[in-house]
Amino acid sequence: MEKEMKLSVNRKLVLNLLLFAVVIGLIYFVIRDSLSAIFIELLATSWPILLGVTALGVASLFVEGYTIKNIAGLYQPGFTIFDGVIACAYMMFYRVITFGTGSLVAEVIYYHKKELKISQGTGVVALRMTLYKLAILFWTFVLLLTQLKTLQRESPHAIYLIVLGMVATLAVVVVLLVLSSSLNAQVFLITLCNRLFKKPKSRAAVDQINLQIYSLRETIQTFLANRPVIWRVFLSNSVKLALWFLIPYFVLAGQHPKLDLILSIALVSFTVVLAGVIPSPGGIGSFEFIYVILFRQLVGKVDAASSLLLYRYSTYLLPFLVGMLYVLVTKQKQINSELKEAKVGNSQSNKKD
Repeated sequence: MEKEMKLSVNRKLVLNLLLFAVVIGLIYFVIRDSLSAIFIELLATSWPILLGVTALGVASLFVEGYTIKNIAGLYQPGFTIFDGVIACAYMMFYRVITFGTGSLVAEVIYYHKKELKISQGTGVVALRMTLYKLAILFWTFVLLLTQLKTLQRESPHAIYLIVLGMVATLAVVVVLLVLSSSLNAQVFLITLCNRLFKKPKSRAAVDQINLQIYSLRETIQTFLANRPVIWRVFLSNSVKLALWFLIPYFVLAGQHPKLDLILSIALVSFTVVLAGVIPSPGGIGSFEFIYVILFRQLVGKVDAASSLLLYRYSTYLLPFLVGMLYVLVTKQKQINSELKEAKVGNSQSNKKD
């Protein structure tokens, strides 16, 4: 029995060391290949601009932490704004190193570490995404009205694309709410699964999924019953987007004093919406492609690309670096703890021998 425990501790230690090495390798690969252009742009950026962009990024990160705290705090009162900041950074870290595939799972795992149930963590993710998309719709609708005459004169076809993007975003919101809160949708899904899966093991898995969906629906209903929290989350998401949308103007206004503030904010908002409906050409990210297309007409392609890199630094790289620091420190503490545990186990085994 003692030998089995000793082997278990050693295997766990070796596994964590391997995982740590893999994480380091992925970080090196991502920074070298995917994020190198941003680092190069940072080196060429003046200190006032760099400090300002960093301040906007940090402020938006704390606003996001406040947003997450308001949602998660309904189910775990001890959840703090700082926990929300780390949740956002942790999610962004795994979004970067898994190229977008593991971010939501990582976020749910983080909430579970903070003593939320899996269904509650999933509910927090669904609610965060839903209120974020509603805030995007709000900003885009208001800004579309302010820039309607300009768009009709300069690019009337863009109006239809923006409206299409808004409709697509609204459809995602409706689907998220229906799947996570509707009893009829849950019954339909379980009925369909029962027809497709007849084996006992499969049915058992379906029953477990059913319980999780039921718990998720309860989580969503708890949130929807609290209107003050809904408004706080919606407004904080709107503030976060406002901070993001200010970044290009802050970067470009010095060299382009005639750049209109509202137009600049509107173009970023339109980019966010259009990126969801326009496919990526030639492997280039759809957001990056649309951003450069819209801004180069105002400031030229070179300055548009430079401001894009600084925008990505503030909204993408900065939280990634915070998440990376958290993951590395946490993993190092875990490995040190397991090393001590392994040493204690080995010394006790040697004494008995």
